[in-house]
Amino acid sequence: MKNQVSNFMGFSEPSNYPSIFNKQMISNEYTIHFSQEFEHPSYCDEVVSLLLSAEEIDSIVFVINNAGGRVDTLNSILNALAITKATVTGFLVGQGCSCASVLFLACHNWMVGDNTTLMIHEQSFFVGGKASETKKQHEHYQKQNDRFIREVYKNFLSDSEIESCLKGEDYYFEDHEIRERLALREQKRMEEAQEEAVQQLKEFEEVEFDYSELPLEELEEELQMYNEDIKKLRRAIADKKKE
Repeated sequence: MKNQVSNFMGFSEPSNYPSIFNKQMISNEYTIHFSQEFEHPSYCDEVVSLLLSAEEIDSIVFVINNAGGRVDTLNSILNALAITKATVTGFLVGQGCSCASVLFLACHNWMVGDNTTLMIHEQSFFVGGKASETKKQHEHYQKQNDRFIREVYKNFLSDSEIESCLKGEDYYFEDHEIRERLALREQKRMEEAQEEAVQQLKEFEEVEFDYSELPLEELEEELQMYNEDIKKLRRAIADKKKE
């Protein structure tokens, strides 16, 4: 009990134990059910607001059992999802058709329930007005559809499947097929990231930079970063050789 006894001057004697400090961090876990079709853009206003206001320590789960709906409404969520600080997990519990398949694949992490279905097809759209107006609308939406399908289903569908999808082919995937394709997509993304890092390093090495202008501290930081990149590249090369 010595550490709890004050000396005659009113000061406690020094403790022999480490001081422990606490900083409370409050995180939030949100669960959002997408069980109705994507309707008017106002349908997702609260979801968009949540994504934009969430912090890094927050987590959000999208529970998806949805037949699809309007692409403009989906885009509101996708754009907010692209910049949210929170980690968003897509949990497929039933069917994820059309727009719902895009929402699921756009999440940061994924859970696939048993006996679930993912259905993929190109966009549907309607045009109206004078002949010249409908032509312009059709050309615009056709171009937009082409870019959209190629971007959102990249590495989940093969190149030939994407071309068939743009010609009207529908694709249905069972739970085990979804898991396999998600794993394959992540592998391809890692390979692309490694290739990009190698290319950036090559471009960096080709640039002539006058390091003599940097102070010693910055030179040491540059060297440390360079050595870390070299280690990562060597590990990537070693992994490639094992394949």
